[in-house]
Amino acid sequence: MKNVISGVFLSASLMLSSAAVHASTDINNTSTITFNGPSSSIGASYGAGTSGRTFTENFTFGQGTVFNVSSAVISIALDSMSGLNISSFILSGNGVTATGSMTSSTGLQTWTLRASNLTSGLYTLSAIGKVTGTNGGSFGGNISVAAVPENSTVAMMLAGLGLVCFAAWRRRRKSTMHGTNLTGLVPV
Repeated sequence: MKNVISGVFLSASLMLSSAAVHASTDINNTSTITFNGPSSSIGASYGAGTSGRTFTENFTFGQGTVFNVSSAVISIALDSMSGLNISSFILSGNGVTATGSMTSSTGLQTWTLRASNLTSGLYTLSAIGKVTGTNGGSFGGNISVAAVPENSTVAMMLAGLGLVCFAAWRRRRKSTMHGTNLTGLVPV
């Protein structure tokens, strides 16, 4: 009987802790980023009745090559009527977690995030915070991705640059040996 009661209490406590975890974020949205070129807009808006609620906005995207990413979001508070407090800005995926940094001044909050040499795969950019305005609040921003050239491409570019330098050196040497300067004029 004692084991049954312990089991019931254990089950009840697990259910309550699970409910507490799900209740910790009032607003939880996920959207897929569609890139038209190297960048895309991101953001969210919360209306009346959301004051005091927490939010997690997830923006998912996939990349097929090694890439660099940079992103920024901004929130502007309009007195006490419209505003929110972003507490973290995180990029995660493929075993990588990059955390953004915040700058803030009166009524203005800006988060920036940069990560380099990320492998191909699926990633999630998350903005987490709390709505502070009596009529809600909003944030907006941008995310940009850029492919990182492969090592073989960089090697070919360096080899080409080396050939151009060699040709210029050889031309200069040849013109000096024939008594002409680079302009093709014979020195007097």
